[in-house]
Amino acid sequence: MVPYICMALKTKGTIFFCTACGHEDVSYLGKCAACGEWGTYKEAKFDKAGRAKGTKKASASQSRELFVRAETELVKLQDIKEDEITRLDTKSAEMNRVLGGGIVPGSLTLIGGEPGIGKSTILLQIANNFSQQKQKVIYVSAEESSKQLKLRANRLKVSGEEINVFAENNLNSIIDLIETKEPQLVIIDSIQAVYLENLDSIPGSPSQIRECTGHLMRLAKAFNIPIFIVGHINKDGDIAGPKILEHMVDTVLQFEGSQDSNIRFLRSIKNRFGSTNEISVFAMEHDGLHDITNPSEIFLDQKSDGVIVASKEGRRTILIELQAIALGSEYSNPRRVANGVGLARLHQILAILEKRAKVSLAKADIYLNVVGGLHIKEPAADLGIALAIYKSVAEKEIPADDFIAIGELGLAGEVRSVTDCQSRIKEAIKLGFNKIIAPEVNLKKIDMKELLQGTKAKVIGIKNIGQAINQLN
Repeated sequence: MVPYICMALKTKGTIFFCTACGHEDVSYLGKCAACGEWGTYKEAKFDKAGRAKGTKKASASQSRELFVRAETELVKLQDIKEDEITRLDTKSAEMNRVLGGGIVPGSLTLIGGEPGIGKSTILLQIANNFSQQKQKVIYVSAEESSKQLKLRANRLKVSGEEINVFAENNLNSIIDLIETKEPQLVIIDSIQAVYLENLDSIPGSPSQIRECTGHLMRLAKAFNIPIFIVGHINKDGDIAGPKILEHMVDTVLQFEGSQDSNIRFLRSIKNRFGSTNEISVFAMEHDGLHDITNPSEIFLDQKSDGVIVASKEGRRTILIELQAIALGSEYSNPRRVANGVGLARLHQILAILEKRAKVSLAKADIYLNVVGGLHIKEPAADLGIALAIYKSVAEKEIPADDFIAIGELGLAGEVRSVTDCQSRIKEAIKLGFNKIIAPEVNLKKIDMKELLQGTKAKVIGIKNIGQAINQLN
């Protein structure tokens, strides 16, 4: 069933919407009538003030050929001609990386993140880089006034001769301006603040977000203009609005980072034109965001006695330090705290240590931390996590600049193969690590003589957790 806008909204002051598909209803339902998901309904207030009967205006875009697809004939796949896409350079190596090589013309990109993390800052910097290339940019400030935006531009030292600011949140007016000026880049800040007049719902409601995004998507395709839209996040860390929003756009980028650190991570959640789960690293300074081309040096700047792991983030290899503390618990249920690693994953690794390595952890509080605030999702860090915990239990000293662990742990205690092991080893050698333990099954497929030529590094292949622990003794 296609999600629809309830006619009853004209008389109700409260609506309930499905966070999965955006379906709206006047009463709470345990199961969504549109997509069938359970427990996804949330309450939203509906303000009908200022909506006089019969005063709805048709969208300016709907009255034009903008929303009529040019390709109306049936074409065989083998007969479609391939046109080489020339990506637009953002002048930021890290931004180009996360986008897959640059901005694709006609694409719609959604950037989400917590307030104050740098969404508007990086977009204003991109706009300035386009302006310096004499490319026209329209920056739609739907939340701030033009004077407020100017204050930020002054702080970032953005002159922007070709940046045109439009402080408006009526999407009809925004589309009219874009069609008239035909810019090379459009920025909408933010999608939750713009609205369509022909919808009886407030800005930020699921129906408004869904329809406004649909209009902007068709605008981008019709005029071959790249459009960036800013999206707020909710308390759960997800982009606010219906989940369909993320399905509609071409690219979804998520800003991550801690307010206590100036390091910012921009992660690719979805990308129709490049690799997913790609990550870029920036440093937030007083004059804006700056590229960090070698994140490993940042994360290892203050090395301690933790265990170093090689994590793959998209095509990039990042060396990260893991720290763990194990101490006797005063409670019947010991504490398990994990920062940067899923708690369920930590429990699984603890079970493997207890069962396969005979390490007693039943009465120990375990604290695990990923230095730098990065969240590790891939399993290649399992071995490093296990060794960091064992090191704390056995009070083993490991020179942080001389040891690195690579490998996924199976439930039988075996060290399983990881993807792209060779590039992980290369990164470790480049940063001066002399002892690298990795899955034996991976090393059989690598020309180790060529890889280690001219270095003092020693790569040791291991089969199980027991062999890995022996390397610490």
